[in-house]
Amino acid sequence: MMDLHKDINQKNFREYYHDALQHREELQSLFNLGYLNLQNRAHGEWLFWEICRKAIKFSHLMKERAEEFYDLENILASKYICNFSVFQATPDAWALDQLFTIVPVTRLTEEPTERATLCDITCDSDGQIDKFVDLRDVKQALELHGGISDSYYLAIPLVGAYQESLGMNHNLLGSVNEAHFLVDAAGRPHLDKVVRGQNLGQVLVIAGYDAQGLLEGFQQMVTTAEAQGKISPEEGSSLAGLFQATLEAYTYLED
Repeated sequence: MMDLHKDINQKNFREYYHDALQHREELQSLFNLGYLNLQNRAHGEWLFWEICRKAIKFSHLMKERAEEFYDLENILASKYICNFSVFQATPDAWALDQLFTIVPVTRLTEEPTERATLCDITCDSDGQIDKFVDLRDVKQALELHGGISDSYYLAIPLVGAYQESLGMNHNLLGSVNEAHFLVDAAGRPHLDKVVRGQNLGQVLVIAGYDAQGLLEGFQQMVTTAEAQGKISPEEGSSLAGLFQATLEAYTYLED
């Protein structure tokens, strides 16, 4: 496997890829029989996927690209975790397999270098988008930029109020912040107002909890802990302030 990884090139990549598949099966068998330890198996797996990445790179140079490399590229697609909820923002994406146009709106002067699917910040396995609009068909990964260190934004246009009306407070994620724009006679957009999304306290009320009662109950617990000498008055004040700030915080991640 190490030799394949070192010597793979544009001329032999397809043959070496198939050899790597065979060696991977052999590694699995040796591991199952106890002849290969976990560390060596992990090293073999790493080499296999690196060979696959090189094979994908070389496959782009083919005049007629083999179907197996399209499938392999989908398997190796990255997963980008996005600060939103599929259930709240695009419920038809998971319920009806609706395809929404999704485009990056950051680094528009750079060519995308990654293929990725999108995952939201919920704990549900359905909280992902892995089908995207293509020119002729449906593609299973979206072209995005790699090496992200700063904020990276994606737009999902043409969603409309229909999706918003279907959205739910799934996993206690409420409505998102909204920016309202007006277009003047010259066609120039102007920011009219920003509507703040729901905070955690508001979502808890929708879920049947009494936010004020929770705050008072927590304050009572803090007071009791102070009286028993478990925490200092300064610590109690800090905890009470943190609890109240949490209730007033946005339900999505914030910088």
